Amino acid sequence: MKKMIWKLLSPYDLKNKIPLSDFWKESVNNNRKELNDIINWKSSKKILIIGPCSADYEESLLEYAKFLSEIQKKVEDKIKIVLRFYTGKPRTIWWWKWLQNSVPWEIPNLITWIENSRNIAIKIIETYSLPLADELLHPQLIEHIDDIYSYFAIWARSTENQFHREVSSWISFPVGMKNPTSGDIKLMINSIQASMTPSVYVIGNSVYETTWNNYTHGILRWWLSWPNYWKEFINTAFEIFTERKIKNKALIIDTNHDNSRKQYERQNEIITEVISSISWDNNLKDFIKWFMVESYLYDGRQDFSENVKKWLSLTDPCIGKEKTEELIMNLYKLV
Repeated sequence: MKKMIWKLLSPYDLKNKIPLSDFWKESVNNNRKELNDIINWKSSKKILIIGPCSADYEESLLEYAKFLSEIQKKVEDKIKIVLRFYTGKPRTIWWWKWLQNSVPWEIPNLITWIENSRNIAIKIIETYSLPLADELLHPQLIEHIDDIYSYFAIWARSTENQFHREVSSWISFPVGMKNPTSGDIKLMINSIQASMTPSVYVIGNSVYETTWNNYTHGILRWWLSWPNYWKEFINTAFEIFTERKIKNKALIIDTNHDNSRKQYERQNEIITEVISSISWDNNLKDFIKWFMVESYLYDGRQDFSENVKKWLSLTDPCIGKEKTEELIMNLYKLV
């Protein structure tokens, strides 16, 4: 059984209600172009997608964005920082599945929090000029948010989903496909190829025809019982990309999750190990567009309780500000 409890504003009405100005639309487009140029090997810069596991509280996110924007100024000639503003996270806990659903402990209200999430995103863009990334959990909402993001990631359990592949083929900026939970790199590459192919899909009562997305790429998160940031996995992925004649060969390494066994403090160590392992191979150095890192204002994580603390991750553990600055400046030296 089901019943309709809310009626969501149309994408057009939502964008009119909470608009992104023409000036900042141009800023988003410039960020997308810069990321596209990195993915298609036109730019020698590297991409660092960094931020909390899950977006939670407005004041915490704005404080973190301010911190990150100050570091971006120091490294912008070599590194393009993209803030993880993950409002769509796969969760089975009904009372906090994602920021587009509610803030922690609040009764879910999709109408309110899709609007609130958009408001927070625009504040970050307009105040700190940072490009934003999100996990595209619900492709049916793409038209409500497509103007504010510069990067989308497809979660491991969604990579093989036909609808995610079809919608990704319409997006005109980078989409990172994680390898699935089986660890199979070939399945990840199948998804990349699918999104690089013209397609047709349905949202509501509208049918859309797409061209293709040449900026889709892979994200390595782990492989069965082992991490997959090791050179042998990177090399295997490069060989498959080459065999299948994929136009823009590109890969990002997820330094947390199972690649670190959720030992979040190892992320800097993993980055150093990856760069060292590929330093003598020019193809792999260009192939790896760099890293995805989980970072927030304080080290670690917390469980849900009646005394939830802002500024500390409620989902996966993150490195705090001090370790984050150390990590980014270390990366800057290694470019």
